[in-house]
Amino acid sequence: MRIDYRELKQQIRLIDLLTRIDWKSTKGRGEQLRGPCPLTTCRSQVTDCNTHDDSAFSVNTTKNIYRCFRCGSAGNALDFWLNYRAITLHQAAMELSRDCP
Repeated sequence: MRIDYRELKQQIRLIDLLTRIDWKSTKGRGEQLRGPCPLTTCRSQVTDCNTHDDSAFSVNTTKNIYRCFRCGSAGNALDFWLNYRAITLHQAAMELSRDCP
């Protein structure tokens, strides 16, 4: 199966992926949302719950991009999925392409 990565990135909405994993925004409204970083690599760095920044993860729903100011991860919906699932770019694309009409 041939995957058009550019087209896939345009079809997949980051907010849909975040909804799928039950991520909740704690700050922001409209196109700019903030909340805790859902990436396992970021959560594993937290040693004290009182120091965890619950708004380090920023999402722009219009631009379809994210950035975590704690762990440094950033990118588009495809980048998010490969980091969230800890899989390769090709594996992430295959998983997400199955969800696209």
